[in-house]
Amino acid sequence: MDRRGLGIVTILLALAAQPVQAGQIVVSAAAPNVLTPSNGSVQVLTFEGLTDGALPHFAFSGGSLSGDGAVESTTTGIYARPAGDLTHYLTVAGLLASGDTVIHLDAPTNYFGLYWGSIDPYNLVTFLKNGHEIGEYSGSMVANLTGLAANGDQRSTSSNRYINFNFGSFLYDEVILSTTNFAFEVDNVALGTPVRVPEPATALLLMAGLLGLGALRRQRHGLRR
Repeated sequence: MDRRGLGIVTILLALAAQPVQAGQIVVSAAAPNVLTPSNGSVQVLTFEGLTDGALPHFAFSGGSLSGDGAVESTTTGIYARPAGDLTHYLTVAGLLASGDTVIHLDAPTNYFGLYWGSIDPYNLVTFLKNGHEIGEYSGSMVANLTGLAANGDQRSTSSNRYINFNFGSFLYDEVILSTTNFAFEVDNVALGTPVRVPEPATALLLMAGLLGLGALRRQRHGLRR
């Protein structure tokens, strides 16, 4: 491969390594009283069948959940059942005033959804890919993007809504749900279908092969003149 080909490969690899900006993630809210994702093919964590109490670790098909969360089914002075949700739900940080719950996926995907109860400005959703942050959304930011209210109201449909994060052609493999005050309540957490991506070495060989093929065709074309 000539220097020009090597230069193109270097540029392509540099572009691939750039982080995804938050503006490339499309955030939307479902209609009022919708508690589940509209896409029936995604995986949904409902927290049903789990015992009330701390949830330091939970393994599911294709990933795991860990951290300071707790599974609950009632409303207390610390956390509140999401409006209209009569099932078990996850409260981030549990009995702690602040903390986080990490959802790790074995393979990357491009969709995330959750029924977000009593949206508060100090609730935070952070997306990562290979350990690098690619987007971060507070309750206030999501409310501004979707026309909702981050006022912690436990009953209003304007602060209890199913929120969708669509990444398009971009991917994430980890989500951090965190809060700096009581509390962050979620349910029916949806994870898009995992997307298998080539290893970096495989992608490099593929690009190099394509560039080499192009160079060979140009040489043959030049010989025919």
